[in-house]
Amino acid sequence: MQTSELIADAKEALGDMRDLVQTWTAVGGTPSWQVIMGQPMVSQALDAGGYTEVVSHEIRIVAESASWTTAYGSACAAALSAGQPVSQLAIGKILVATEQASRRYRVMEVGFKPGSAWVVLRVRAEDQR
Repeated sequence: MQTSELIADAKEALGDMRDLVQTWTAVGGTPSWQVIMGQPMVSQALDAGGYTEVVSHEIRIVAESASWTTAYGSACAAALSAGQPVSQLAIGKILVATEQASRRYRVMEVGFKPGSAWVVLRVRAEDQR
């Protein structure tokens, strides 16, 4: 299957799962993406004084290299530039989940395989202690 077909399928999946899709933006409010957010994942981290639980989420963004509009009319910025995730999706960057009262998430991990239909990010809420 060609990449263009995979991306078309990913866009269709967003339309089919509209109730689960959220709008996330960079800190300044633009650009914005339509994302699918996975269930919370709990892991442990060794900090000073012992182990702490860390809750993270996986989010998926369509790996499109141009801005586009969803079937339900929401704008979505390009997630790729020169074949790689855009700088706003880099490790350490902050994304804002607008449907979650503008809750802020820090990008912890980035996964993208050339030819894939998705950019996958592991994020952690900024207000998590």
